[in-house]
Amino acid sequence: MRHLKETMTLMVLSVLMTSAAIAHASDTCTNVKFKFTNKHNSGGTIELHQIKYFNKANGEWRTEGLKDIDCRQGQTCTTAGDNLTDSEGEDLTKFHFVYRYKGTKSTDNWSDYVEGGDKVPDNPTCYANKTYGPGSTGWTIFGTD
Repeated sequence: MRHLKETMTLMVLSVLMTSAAIAHASDTCTNVKFKFTNKHNSGGTIELHQIKYFNKANGEWRTEGLKDIDCRQGQTCTTAGDNLTDSEGEDLTKFHFVYRYKGTKSTDNWSDYVEGGDKVPDNPTCYANKTYGPGSTGWTIFGTD
């Protein structure tokens, strides 16, 4: 009987620990924002469309759609806040902005979507209400990265 109690206790603890690990692994990092400055070489507006991020813990890239934001040349912009799946408390070590751009003439059309290069945060740990992008101007989008 004693052996049965010990076995049952171990089973219950195992289930609880597994459930906690699964819950933590699927946590969403909520209301995450991204700050950036438009210095794109087209001289015009850019429209930020998606963010791609690398989660160091699982070694995977994920893509998250953003609420599109238009940012004029020279302007510093911050996204509205989005939820990043499987990221709460995780180190997100690289980001790529996916955007399109438009020249300065009224007849210029939007480009196809392009993916920028690596943006590396100083503090990669994701938590609710965090804004990624260093200092007062955030990351810079030049159009050559």
